[in-house]
Amino acid sequence: RVSAGERRVVPVEELMEHVVVKEAGLRREEVVALKLYTGPMFCLYNAVLRGFPSAMVERLMGNTYTTTIYCIVSGIIKLSRVMRLPEDRMVYRGLG
Repeated sequence: RVSAGERRVVPVEELMEHVVVKEAGLRREEVVALKLYTGPMFCLYNAVLRGFPSAMVERLMGNTYTTTIYCIVSGIIKLSRVMRLPEDRMVYRGLG
């Protein structure tokens, strides 16, 4: 078992069958990249994109995850074309 507690790790093959994934036309690579982004890899990808924190950037030893970040962006763009926020939903974004 991969998961602990109530959390269930959904296999990529199962995600590929999701109606939104099919409607958006996501490729397997995009699904894998988005799945990685929702886990601990988020910290590394954000360190690359922000150049901060410097200690984490140094540990990357020049790895910029170019292909993975490209797949994440591509997947988000495709998903944004088929998903809409509810009219009553407020989105907050930090500017600092």
